[in-house]
Amino acid sequence: MKGYCVRLLLVGLASLALGCSAASEKSRPERLGVPDVTVVTTAVAPMAGSSGGHPQLVRCGFAIRDFRAIRDEYGRVHAIGEIENVGTATRGVELQVALRDTGGRLVSVGHFCPAAGNNIIPGEIWPFTHSFGKQDQGALAELRIVDAFRSMGDFDP
Repeated sequence: MKGYCVRLLLVGLASLALGCSAASEKSRPERLGVPDVTVVTTAVAPMAGSSGGHPQLVRCGFAIRDFRAIRDEYGRVHAIGEIENVGTATRGVELQVALRDTGGRLVSVGHFCPAAGNNIIPGEIWPFTHSFGKQDQGALAELRIVDAFRSMGDFDP
């Protein structure tokens, strides 16, 4: 038990030491139309028919390379995209995607780690997806980089 507590303490200290090292850039959201769903984020990659002049969301050593929200033929809303580790450390990342109705009210929120809690090496691009299920009221999707972390892996007993 004592060894387990020491390991937890070390993980906590490592998390504090490796905390979010990069501040987010401009936080003014951009709006892009997607069929039936609008994407709101500063992390918008060029979409079909757009000029591609959108600023990128860079935070905690990660950059959103692509983000879009789609509604399938069954009314389910899916947020999909790619994130790149632009930092110098091998780390994992937590993302938050929120779905709002036309009045701006929150319909659903999801937190997830694209690499399933694993580390992403610098320069590596990792795809992500989050499904909200059937959401008739969803009209606006927002994406945020919550935090970066370093997975310590399994400990030897």
